[in-house]
Amino acid sequence: MTRRGWPLLLAAVLSLAGCGVPAGGPAEAIPSSEVPYGLAAPRASAPPTATAEPVAAPSEIYLVGADEALVARPREVAGSTTRERLADLLSALQEGPTTEERDRQLSTLLPPEAELTVSDLARRTATIDLDLPSGAPSAGTGRRAVAQVVLTATSLPGVEQVRLTLDGEPVEAPLPSGQLTSAPLTAQDYAVLLTAPEPPAAVPAEPS
Repeated sequence: MTRRGWPLLLAAVLSLAGCGVPAGGPAEAIPSSEVPYGLAAPRASAPPTATAEPVAAPSEIYLVGADEALVARPREVAGSTTRERLADLLSALQEGPTTEERDRQLSTLLPPEAELTVSDLARRTATIDLDLPSGAPSAGTGRRAVAQVVLTATSLPGVEQVRLTLDGEPVEAPLPSGQLTSAPLTAQDYAVLLTAPEPPAAVPAEPS
């Protein structure tokens, strides 16, 4: 740059410095009419994060294992009410084990022609009617068959007790001990059948 250009450059720098924002002085509020559109508007709050609805665990039917212990198997049920879901769950129990479950040596003691009908559901107590054309099962088989029904029904949320009827008539149900009862049945009544029965004790041989 030539010496003749220096005075022009110096004058330009001083001119720009004179236009700067003053460093001191009290703060002044800017009228809202002079604020650019959108800057004075309140920020929209972020939408609340949607809370995931809890996923209900599937209900279960109870089948009989090779060691005679009852085994829970998950089943998805349909229906808009507890009674409809219970009826669907009992239908799954009537259908018995799947091919895969049979391969695992799971079975059912309910006869194929048995029909389980929900005749009432009130105060968390379900009344289930049994239609057994071939007659009631034997004592030992009957206890586990009843346990299958009771444990299956009470696995559904909203069902805590079961009353059994046979062709519409109240029936006394066998407990694991063999005792008969007309009281409402609960899962706890048949909890002992969830484990395999102990083998009978060996009888010592008599000396010859």
